Amino acid sequence: MNAFQKNVPDQTFETLSQQGEFTRLAVSPGIINKHYTPAQFQKIAEIVGEKGAIKYSASYSIIVSVPTSAAAQAVQALQEAGLHIAPAVPNIVMKACDFCDGEKMEAVHITEQLYHTLERIQVPSRVRVNVNGCASACYNPSFDDIGLVYQNESFDVYLGAIPMGAKAQAGTLFAKRVGVEQIEGFVLQIISLYQEYARPHEPFYKFYRRTKSTEYWEIVKDSIK
Repeated sequence: MNAFQKNVPDQTFETLSQQGEFTRLAVSPGIINKHYTPAQFQKIAEIVGEKGAIKYSASYSIIVSVPTSAAAQAVQALQEAGLHIAPAVPNIVMKACDFCDGEKMEAVHITEQLYHTLERIQVPSRVRVNVNGCASACYNPSFDDIGLVYQNESFDVYLGAIPMGAKAQAGTLFAKRVGVEQIEGFVLQIISLYQEYARPHEPFYKFYRRTKSTEYWEIVKDSIK
């Protein structure tokens, strides 16, 4: 029973927020790399200390809560340890598989390129882009807002997943075999439609399901022919 009622934390993000101003940072070893080093864990523990809190998230990252007054120094120290800090604004979050621990690297270059293109784009509500490097799709890309599955120098693109809740369901195949040289522009077209036509704070899946019969989605599909 130690895994349940005897393992409830005394210090949580909620209790910390009642004590003062705290900032949450989403920390990971990288977009593709899922391996932390012992030194990186030590650095996280050192930065959080006795005042903050550490929580594992479902997005392949560790969430740390630190006093807001020390947040800038914490970010710098974590980055110097080789860790990635996700921006806190409503943006596009890139997720990716680990490419079989680096054994299937064919799609790594375009994944990195996509990340640098999308990371600072602001959108009505957070959008999760999930890239998988082969048809096995081990990291469930069809359950994120935009799922990309690589195979044979192209990507299959899934849209419209409801990621959580009683009505959670996978997205549907929107486009098949989008070439590597086309995928960046293709995703940017999807994001542009969301920016232009979404209602304030409308989640991507609600926007897509509300508008998927409109002509502009067909124009996006036709752009790869």
